[in-house]
Amino acid sequence: MNLPANFPLKKVMITVVSVVIVIALIITGVTVAVNGKAANATVDVEQVSNISTQYWGDQSSTYGNATSDFVQELYPDKEKAISKIFVKEGDTVKIGDTLLQYDTTKLQLKVESKELEEKKKKYELEQAEKELTKLQNTAPHVEPVIPEPEPEPTPTPVPESQAELYTEITEHSKPFKGAGTEEDPYIFLCTEDAVLTKGFLLKLLGVTDPRATPTPTPTPTPTPSAEPTAQPSEVPTAAPQPTVTPEPTAEPTTAPTEAPTPAPIEPTEAPTVSGMAWFKQMTFTKTNETGGESVPTPEPDFTLPDGPFVARFEVHEQDNENLPLVKGWQMDGDKISAGFFNEVIREPDDIQMPDLSNADPGISYDTGGSMYTAEELQQMIADKKQQIQDLKLNVKQAAHDLEKAKLDLENATIKSTVNGVVKSLTDLDTAMSTSSPFLVVSGGDGFYITASLNESLLGKVHVGDTVMASSWENGQMYEAEIVQISDFPNDNSNYYYDGSSNPNSSTYQFTARIADADGLKNGMGLDITLKAASDNASNAIYLFKAYIRSDDGGKYVLKVGDDNRVHKTYIKTGKTIYNQYLEIKSDTLTEEDYVAFPYGTSAIDGAKANGMEENTDENDGIDARGLDA
Repeated sequence: MNLPANFPLKKVMITVVSVVIVIALIITGVTVAVNGKAANATVDVEQVSNISTQYWGDQSSTYGNATSDFVQELYPDKEKAISKIFVKEGDTVKIGDTLLQYDTTKLQLKVESKELEEKKKKYELEQAEKELTKLQNTAPHVEPVIPEPEPEPTPTPVPESQAELYTEITEHSKPFKGAGTEEDPYIFLCTEDAVLTKGFLLKLLGVTDPRATPTPTPTPTPTPSAEPTAQPSEVPTAAPQPTVTPEPTAEPTTAPTEAPTPAPIEPTEAPTVSGMAWFKQMTFTKTNETGGESVPTPEPDFTLPDGPFVARFEVHEQDNENLPLVKGWQMDGDKISAGFFNEVIREPDDIQMPDLSNADPGISYDTGGSMYTAEELQQMIADKKQQIQDLKLNVKQAAHDLEKAKLDLENATIKSTVNGVVKSLTDLDTAMSTSSPFLVVSGGDGFYITASLNESLLGKVHVGDTVMASSWENGQMYEAEIVQISDFPNDNSNYYYDGSSNPNSSTYQFTARIADADGLKNGMGLDITLKAASDNASNAIYLFKAYIRSDDGGKYVLKVGDDNRVHKTYIKTGKTIYNQYLEIKSDTLTEEDYVAFPYGTSAIDGAKANGMEENTDENDGIDARGLDA
């Protein structure tokens, strides 16, 4: 850039530097103000243990009855094979003693079979979901709009053919254009069954026709000196040459003689020569029908020049050279070859195929041409969604069956659940025919609870778990330990639905032993609370949601650092429980940490924490809901 000599460059530089300094001062001032505000701000903090809770799993309620004479009965199972029985009738057993052992081989095969069944149900669900996706991506069929018929255009008149149409091409056939060269060949209009004569081929190849008969000239007869006798000249065997006679010495008496008629040359034997010489000898002179002298033909209007030359033969629609070409061929007399040049129909260039390079290999996409209407597609989509719902239930049932098969494998060793005596032990066939237990252990000490649990709790409630029971009559609470869960569903359930399980699912009977049974009577009704184990660890932190805030970086808390000031700390969260607490899945927060309420004018990054010691003393023993811990 060229500036004038008197341009005030110094003033411009001063202005730019001044602006930069002002911007820097503004930024510095804002930063100092913010830091000063954060340095002077004080925010109250709370210990995480005071504003969080723990989750021990879902609770389900049922009811049962207390009994003082509990009997353990074992029924035969067709799907299980007993490998060994460890007791006999009359033996005294205690809780935990081994009664019998099932064959684990058959149980393992059952587990594998249930695994395959589960995979099959999942595959059917996946296929149905893909079919649903295909239906949702299918465009409905739309009846095409029939356009108004357009008026037929006035046909362009086709010029009349000016070329002669040939069915036989001779040396006298006249092309309708061309110069006979390879770039501009002779072009003949002909029919599809047109033939080429020998004369044309000789012209094309540039070969002179040896059949041409020379015109004979009369031979003058001289006056004989004695008795001259006119002798006919010898018949020429090749091209005849005129005979020259000497001039007469006296006045001759001229008598015209007849010109000899040349005999036609016909090949009677195999040629003694080869090549072009033999080809020339194969010609013959045209005679009349009676075999007499040659019949003179009229002089033709056109004769092709001697070759070699290039000729092309075309067949056009309606035998008109102005209409499209149907077929054609070309011959070059110099190369003795034919070149066909039939038209080739080219594929259209405007066909666009859909790009499916990024598509899911498991899903097929409808690119058009659907024969379903919009109403039919909506019904098919609704039916497919219902099918998917049914398949999801099938998958859940298969998963439940698999879990039960695994439990059977884990519990292949059957132990006594009561302290008592083996009352009876019969063979399996007898027990199966009479639908009676083959092994019965009768216990007479303590009280037991018999109740039912929902099948959704199988695998979450185990033998050895503790349940809580409350008496309707005396109002006391009892703690009981589960000693047995039945392998078979109940015919009639004593389980009542409390909103946490599916009321339409099956139930299984379980038995729990009450260690301290003061105040219980035989047959007394009890309310029972079951705690299902959670999939998450029981020591997970569930923080009160009001102390969690989010921005573009994600969810965060204002956590107190080592400098006794709060700092923005991002966290990972999980599920919500009780509609108030959010699971903290990251390791950045513990129950011993302190956090500040993240809203308000003083809740800024770098604010000084206030009330750490007071919180520890005042809130000791109080949980986040204000209840005694």
